[in-house]
Amino acid sequence: MTQLELTILGIIREKSCHAYNVEKIIEEKGIRDRLQIGFSTIYSTLKKMEKTGILESHFKAQEHLPGRRVYSVTFKGRQLFSEEIKKALSQPQRENSLFETGLSFGETLDKKEMKEALSLYDSELSRMIQMKVKELTRVDNPSAIERALLSRPLTLWQAERKWIRELLALL
Repeated sequence: MTQLELTILGIIREKSCHAYNVEKIIEEKGIRDRLQIGFSTIYSTLKKMEKTGILESHFKAQEHLPGRRVYSVTFKGRQLFSEEIKKALSQPQRENSLFETGLSFGETLDKKEMKEALSLYDSELSRMIQMKVKELTRVDNPSAIERALLSRPLTLWQAERKWIRELLALL
């Protein structure tokens, strides 16, 4: 199951809804910051998930508005969701990174170019860390999970910044 499918399944598992509501929840929860999701992709993913029996839908007429297709999770979908969440939380994931590809071929640059590029990376990490700290301070009484979702990237970026500075010192 893809990250997009798991995200959509989790949203609909909380409450049956139509595609526009899925889009709205993705925006409200800041999921778009962690996952590239286009609106048209949501529609195609919903249809695919319905074909596989993970979701089911019904058409709901609305007064003075066009009707909408409302999606809900099937029993099969609930079981699959639980299995996938357990797997996601129990297995460390390694993300593929354009940065690592660049680093693999970094020796094709001269030392000055390499240091410039890595210094820019360090500056961008610094900016991202500052933004995340501000975001963390704006949230009132977050649950443990909400706090974890906000603080995990911060912790990873801080560790990466320390690592990048150690690398710069070696060059």
